[in-house]
Amino acid sequence: MTEERYDVVVVGAGPAGSMAAWAAAREGCDVLVLERRAEIGVPKQCAEGISARGLKHAGIKPQDEWIANEVSRALIYAPNGERFEVPGDGYILERKLFDRWLAARAVDEGAELRLLAHARRALLEEGRVVGVEFEDEEGVHEVRAEVVIAADGIESRVGRSAGLVPPLEPEDLCTCAQYEMVGVDVEEDATHFFVDNETFPGGYFWVFPKGDGRANVGLGIRGSEAEPGLALELLDRAIREHELLSDVLEGAKPVELNVGGVPVCGPLGRTYDDGILVVGDAARQVNPITGGGLHTSLVCGRIAGEVAAEAASEEDPSAERLKEYQERWEEEFGRMFKLTRKASRALSNMSNDELNALAEALDQEDILKLVRGEGVARVAKKVVKRKPSLIKHVRHLIG
Repeated sequence: MTEERYDVVVVGAGPAGSMAAWAAAREGCDVLVLERRAEIGVPKQCAEGISARGLKHAGIKPQDEWIANEVSRALIYAPNGERFEVPGDGYILERKLFDRWLAARAVDEGAELRLLAHARRALLEEGRVVGVEFEDEEGVHEVRAEVVIAADGIESRVGRSAGLVPPLEPEDLCTCAQYEMVGVDVEEDATHFFVDNETFPGGYFWVFPKGDGRANVGLGIRGSEAEPGLALELLDRAIREHELLSDVLEGAKPVELNVGGVPVCGPLGRTYDDGILVVGDAARQVNPITGGGLHTSLVCGRIAGEVAAEAASEEDPSAERLKEYQERWEEEFGRMFKLTRKASRALSNMSNDELNALAEALDQEDILKLVRGEGVARVAKKVVKRKPSLIKHVRHLIG
């Protein structure tokens, strides 16, 4: 078994990991990125959308090479078919190209990237993380680091072996299935969200247009409602039979299929310890209402890289020093995560009739606030005033 040493080791070359590697390398650190796959960005793990606000917050300028389509609004459909328009500029990305661009940017800054490097566990000495054990085609290796950044997805072997990442319960995640399709007939300047708790329990159906009739077409359902293969079965059935979807998807053909899980329980209570930071899906830094985690992963990844670099340069990878990472990301997103988790619980427990009543009680600005976790208490009070029967679902959002 061979052993190497770096200032920072990042496990995972997704958006969170590549942002962390770029930020740490930019500060002059020796950075190693371990990626278990042979190809970055494959398979694609999301609907590929991000708001213009989110990309700007991450400090990234849009690049034509990885933008498939620009949108200016979201269209949200209640179970009864009533449609709501929520203004907001955004992009549908080519995630495979975007992820590779992020990784290349980190490499250009000086980070070293190794593919087909499977992280097995965090290395511990006297309870402190001091590196990572990984396996590649040449065997098992140990790499030492001042700070390890676990960006290795929802299962996070590294975060779990360090004692920071507990197993997910079924109600903590959504099971998702998505086709990229051609021949999709929708308004291409908007993202489309279909809410229907009878057909898509605890989740929703989406159509994210990529231009020229291409679109990501998928759904997520609460894990507690799912069984193996159900998400794909419901996706196929909705494409064929759903009253609001079958017309716009008639004649559309799939060219790619992706399935997976998304954590919707809100972030870990603690994302740092001696020698380690946890970021992105591994830290469950995902909006519980939308299941979107790209914006938060990019920003939290950048913060993780900056804090890790500072700690490494000071030769102080203690938990007390690395706590700054959690303090900073909580300042950016803590309130949003807290309030959207509460709102997500309320939405998941509503019947379709109650969702229709909720839709009647909300306007465009209210919906945007719910999704962003802004002014949720005021929105809840408005809902109760207009639809008193919904108080049992929204009372915990007030105050």
